[in-house]
Amino acid sequence: MKILIVDDEPLATERLCQIVTEIAEEIDEQHKIYTACNGIEAIKSANRYDPDIILMDIRMPGMDGLEAARHISALDEPAAIVFTTAYDEYALQAFEAQAIDYLLKPIRKESLEKALKNCCKLNKLQLEVLSLKNQKDFARTHITAQIRGNILLIAVENIICFLAEHKYTTVKYTKDESLMERSVQDNPTETALEETIIEETLKSLEQEFSQYFLRVHRNALIRKDKIQSLIKTENTYIVKLKQLHKGIEVSRRHVSDVRKWIKDSGNGKW
Repeated sequence: MKILIVDDEPLATERLCQIVTEIAEEIDEQHKIYTACNGIEAIKSANRYDPDIILMDIRMPGMDGLEAARHISALDEPAAIVFTTAYDEYALQAFEAQAIDYLLKPIRKESLEKALKNCCKLNKLQLEVLSLKNQKDFARTHITAQIRGNILLIAVENIICFLAEHKYTTVKYTKDESLMERSVQDNPTETALEETIIEETLKSLEQEFSQYFLRVHRNALIRKDKIQSLIKTENTYIVKLKQLHKGIEVSRRHVSDVRKWIKDSGNGKW
């Protein structure tokens, strides 16, 4: 049994490690314990160690446990997750439908033992319920893609655009922002950009990230603060983005939205 404990408080992590070890020894269960201090580290550890069970705090810096769980669920065989939290009212709000188990701190041995025996793997319906309950208050900080059975994390702040094609969506993003800026100054091409495919729709992405992205075409969402200029060609409009050499077509119904953003923000020109 491989268990991953995720908590930003060292004392809480130490206590959980101790309790898990006691339970495993009592039932003569071979086990390995891994630890992480936030949601991003949890995803990296899930990729590396393939744990059977994850005991995860909810409120953590960087990426909280709710978002990390949603990303981990993208795996073909996600670990079973039990949330641990010191905030009972927060837990009750998040798990109103009792779709996912959670334990209140301080964790009691009896409660943890019961959870370990009864916890079940997250399914997509449970994660969708969890996501919808928290979407109004918590937008993701990262997008995930599954690459060869592992989770690829892409920071939302590094994404240039989402482009839809058939049933999939292509994400264009910078892997290293500082490196990207230097390369663009030297040679403004797309060679420094990374891209990957995700299975999320533009509609859902637009709803979740409307604060940062603007729909310019039925097949394109672009990062607002990357808009450089709007150009009218003979047959259509093209929006130029910083760090993206090739422009993106703007449909006529969305031209006014792009113009308005350029005018209101004072960034770019047309």
